[in-house]
Amino acid sequence: MFLREIGGSNLRLNMTSKQRCRLLRMRGCSIGQIAQTLGLSESTVHWHVKDIRLTASQRRKIYDRWHAVMIQVNARRRGIPIKPIAFHTPVWSDDLVHLISHLSFDGRVDRYGCYYYNRIYSQAHHVKCLLHELLGLHPKLKRRKNGIWVVSCYGIKVASWLLQKKTELLDVIRKSESWRLRWLQALFDDEGHVHVRNGVRRVRASQKDQRILRIAQGYLKELGIESRIDCAAQAVELTGRNNLASFLRYVNFSPGIRINARRLCSFTIWAASSSGRATALKRVAIG
Repeated sequence: MFLREIGGSNLRLNMTSKQRCRLLRMRGCSIGQIAQTLGLSESTVHWHVKDIRLTASQRRKIYDRWHAVMIQVNARRRGIPIKPIAFHTPVWSDDLVHLISHLSFDGRVDRYGCYYYNRIYSQAHHVKCLLHELLGLHPKLKRRKNGIWVVSCYGIKVASWLLQKKTELLDVIRKSESWRLRWLQALFDDEGHVHVRNGVRRVRASQKDQRILRIAQGYLKELGIESRIDCAAQAVELTGRNNLASFLRYVNFSPGIRINARRLCSFTIWAASSSGRATALKRVAIG
């Protein structure tokens, strides 16, 4: 087929290998094509044709042929990893809801894997443990120079499964109150902060997606917790002694979340002097 395309069928039998190489090269063939056609090594072909310059149009044709072949090769192996990763596919549970929620709020899932970012080590370690216990994976946990902990796990099949679960999450949590509580907890863990100013105590969770804020507000109302959506701050906010006490009882922050004692406005681990999240939140909520 290739010989007919380049007129190679006219190669005379009395030609030497060198002459055949040079003739094919002058017709615009690549070194690889010549080697495959004549059954020679590429180094031998290069030695015979190294002084022949291809025109711009010939180089373009070689590139176009290579590009067409690569499109076909990539299409055949798209989504098939070279080294497949075996992993579990658990059914929905409290822990799986917590994991997918964290990846949705302070994480990312793309075609190649999943990633989670947090300044608090306990939170990053928690997500790493969930990936290991639920899916049987071995994610990496590293700390960047800016102090942010990053959990990363790569795998095309894993990413595809997690993307599917991420799409199903908001529909699934409607089926169970405990799943809604875990979703709320992940939201406030990743996007929440405690704010105290002029004697007014607030717990907020910021999110650009207004739909998420409305869903969170609805789930809080089911628990008897009144809240409002601050459009300017892009956050759902709850205030008042009873609301904060109910939040502490039903939702709360995960273990390891700590309050910045110097600023008293966000849950971080930046401050040198910080108290545990339960004691700190009780102090903010109860007074």
